[in-house]
Amino acid sequence: MNLPPNKSPFQQTMLLFLESKTAIVGLIILTIMFGAGLLAPLLSPQDPYDLAKIDIRDGRLPPGSMKQGEAPKQILKLELKLPKDIAQKPLVEKITMKEQDFLSDLQISLNQIGSDRTYRIKFGENPDFKLGEIAEVRLRRLPKGAKVSVGEKNKFRREWKLQFNHLEHLAFTIPNELKEKHKIEIVIIGARRDQLFTFWLGSDDQGRDMLSAILHGVRISLIVAASSVLIACFFGSIAGLSAAYFGGIVSILVMRLIDLKLSFPSILIAMILLAILGKGIGNVVLAIVLAQWPLYARLVRGVALSEASKEYVEAAKSLGLGSSRIMFRHIMPNCAAPLIVLATLQVASAITLEATLSFLGLGLPVTEPSLGSLIANGFEYLLSGHPWISILPGFVLLLTVIGINFVGDQLRDILNPRLQR
Repeated sequence: MNLPPNKSPFQQTMLLFLESKTAIVGLIILTIMFGAGLLAPLLSPQDPYDLAKIDIRDGRLPPGSMKQGEAPKQILKLELKLPKDIAQKPLVEKITMKEQDFLSDLQISLNQIGSDRTYRIKFGENPDFKLGEIAEVRLRRLPKGAKVSVGEKNKFRREWKLQFNHLEHLAFTIPNELKEKHKIEIVIIGARRDQLFTFWLGSDDQGRDMLSAILHGVRISLIVAASSVLIACFFGSIAGLSAAYFGGIVSILVMRLIDLKLSFPSILIAMILLAILGKGIGNVVLAIVLAQWPLYARLVRGVALSEASKEYVEAAKSLGLGSSRIMFRHIMPNCAAPLIVLATLQVASAITLEATLSFLGLGLPVTEPSLGSLIANGFEYLLSGHPWISILPGFVLLLTVIGINFVGDQLRDILNPRLQR
């Protein structure tokens, strides 16, 4: 591709990056994952950390299931007076609640219809009230011989049970004569609709919504991976740069530490450290940093050795500039391109390592679900008819790693002159 000469280096890099369709796909995947992780508290139907909102009875529900069990209910009892004599002025009584924790906009009116003893109860005349906030209504203490137009009558006592969809047609008729003024009782059961939702991706064995758990799991995995890569890149770059610039005993010490670390698998070092320190985000980040910093140190040392022998470094030394200024202001910027590529690819390795540790039970605790711990939670249910518990977070982990690798491969082709086609 012939790049326009008037473009800045950043613009030229972006044009080269957009040449690859796989890199664009990877960038879209990463944008979605980072956005989902960043907005997890807003997008999640349920807070997977709030034990008060998790019910074990909702465990292992298939995708698309409704939340089982009753939502917390609040009960309000009201009494409405019926006149003794039908010849009295037609009754129109209104009750409006303004000091309740729920149903604050509810307005109830009892209206006499015609000249007989038929009354209609209206709910929600206030336009701010929604009937969906009422889960159930019960009419009690009606006079003998009363008839109710809708609802279900209790077989053993004078009580009618009505759902919220019956309320628009609620009316009752009582005998024409009453010995005295009669009070009926209305019991209103309000449903907290914010806790009723659909498990679009099913639920795990603890009753947590899988969609919410995956969103928070992506968030934790990306936070752990990004922070560990930044810390490892910082300390590894300083170590490699110092080894290349000063040489001698500093170079020998740094290289022997790198050789010692590379002689052990990263997963083994992380497991030993977490077995000693215990679970937690901080300990997982520390374990990944100790496993990855030699990669950055070795890369920076190799690039810095070739840069240290160039003329601009000799010119800086002849001007009497300090070692720290030469290292960080002159040599380090020329190491940035390969360092960015390595850091991008190591984010995927850090996510995989964190998921592996959590899968083995050494990473994050159960109360802080990551993608690895979610996969581990559903592993025993793979062959028992509940595969979504493990497959769905595994698929999200796979997509995240693939997206990072697509972006990293294209950056490597662009920023490494030897690989440019």
